[in-house]
Amino acid sequence: MGEDMQTGLTSRQAEACRCRHCAARNFGFCGTLDAHALREVSSRSSLAFYPRGTEIVLQGEPLEKIGIIAGGVIKVGTVTEGGDEHLLQIMRRGQLIHVPENTGSLFTWETATDAEVCWMPRKAWDGFLEEQPSHFLSYMVTMHYQLEQMQRAAMNMRGRNTLQRLSFWLLEELANSETGAPGSLHICLSRRDLASLLDMTAETLCRSLRQLHDKRAIRLLAPDHLEVTDLTKLRLIARCHEDCLGEALARPFPSPRRNGWHTWSETAAPPGESRGHSQQDAAVRSGDALRPPRS
Repeated sequence: MGEDMQTGLTSRQAEACRCRHCAARNFGFCGTLDAHALREVSSRSSLAFYPRGTEIVLQGEPLEKIGIIAGGVIKVGTVTEGGDEHLLQIMRRGQLIHVPENTGSLFTWETATDAEVCWMPRKAWDGFLEEQPSHFLSYMVTMHYQLEQMQRAAMNMRGRNTLQRLSFWLLEELANSETGAPGSLHICLSRRDLASLLDMTAETLCRSLRQLHDKRAIRLLAPDHLEVTDLTKLRLIARCHEDCLGEALARPFPSPRRNGWHTWSETAAPPGESRGHSQQDAAVRSGDALRPPRS
């Protein structure tokens, strides 16, 4: 009996430690939870690691568990009946991998980088949501944000040519960059995937990158690495002065345990997403009218 109790205690301590040191705890869904709720999530879930290029959810298949992205980048796409592949969205830490119960997934979820996912069986997930109204509200806020993120991405691409779409996307990625070097950007997507996301061919994407390089807005350092050398010029090319880009860049989830519940339109960015990039984000956002709607 004593040994079993000790084993259980050690297991709970290990789970709590996993959550405490998780990079996603201040982002997305986990960023809206208090310490007790985080311990509950940790105790009911298991962490899985996936190398880059792993299909973790197949289109058309059901998913009897819910995932919380703990690290890395996951791409969401679809394949048409004719075999055409379209990349629709990229997901980062704190966001949810969720397929409605008793249905097949409309999308394919595949790792764009090495990634970690906390998986919780659907029964355990349902029990967690039923425990506290705040748990269910955190789930609703997260899913609303993810849907709005996709809608805003589609809206931001409208009315822009290929060069403008690429420039706008680079500005968004720059605000989310964690390289620590101002202006430095690592592109985690392949050229083919990025072209699909921005609705252009891979050849057009390569030409557009070269154009931005020739205009001295960016400097190409490697196929997956570039440096923004003239932020003002990149903003002008992207036509972001016509949009509230500051809101589209890093509008995070509300953090209920810190700020109380707010209406969706009143909340600012997901906790922690703009930390460490104050100068960079300020430069990107300067001149934008900060007005709703948010991303």
